[in-house]
Amino acid sequence: MSAPLVSVIIPAYNAAPWIGASIRSVTEQTTTDLEVIVVNDGSTDATGALARSFPDPRVRILDQANAGVSAARNAGIRAARGSFISFLDADDAMLPSNLETKLSALNRESVDWVYGDLMPCDGDLVPSGEVMKGTDGDVVRTILLGMETAVPAPCSNLVARHECFSNGLELDEQLSNAADQDLALRLANAFSHFHVPQALTLYRVLPGSMSRNIALYEKDHLFLFNKAIRTGFLNDQELRRTCLANANWSIAGSWWVNARKWYRALPFLIRAIWLRPSLILRPLRNRDR
Repeated sequence: MSAPLVSVIIPAYNAAPWIGASIRSVTEQTTTDLEVIVVNDGSTDATGALARSFPDPRVRILDQANAGVSAARNAGIRAARGSFISFLDADDAMLPSNLETKLSALNRESVDWVYGDLMPCDGDLVPSGEVMKGTDGDVVRTILLGMETAVPAPCSNLVARHECFSNGLELDEQLSNAADQDLALRLANAFSHFHVPQALTLYRVLPGSMSRNIALYEKDHLFLFNKAIRTGFLNDQELRRTCLANANWSIAGSWWVNARKWYRALPFLIRAIWLRPSLILRPLRNRDR
């Protein structure tokens, strides 16, 4: 069997309510030379059976003991046979022209990887009307500053040449909900990229989604920034203080506004203002806009 043009990796853990729509959105792409790799990460529901029910021979199922979403994506990367690799979370979906548009841009711009914009949706994949836009600027700096979206949901969004992963680049399995931003950070640092200014992915926002788990958000983002320091992304001391201040401010806001636990927010708020005292004026500036 000849290798497909593109491999789409879908990590899935107890994703029975959504896995059918996710797989179908890939098999109905206008680019047909593809394979879908569903990595069933130890699901205890019908995820595996539903994925196997697809008669399309382009759909492959990999079963593994539960090891987390990053390990599942890495298993998919190792199994991928395509010249290009893409990812899709099991509760998201692609618009039919997603891969065709991104592959066209990737080749036209002669870059190593591309990403687009996203449409947030409700549980039934009905768009909210908003668009999460990626940056046309410096992806590395934008991710580290954390003030604007750099690459929205990279692991439901990006398409990269297989060669980007040939030297051992994988998802960091010590990270969970920040693993995709860490991947985008390392891809942007090492490879050329391009932002496709179109919303081509439906991004399902669920009440219990991992991105809303604030304790995990705190743990992951502190790890991400400590890793960025260790690997030299924040050698500039002024940039480091600003980025760490913004990260602590964001964690504080998540605890205060989303969880309504001011006592969990306070240490991060104090640290953010100590690192960058001008942050105390930010609520006033936002109110004046």
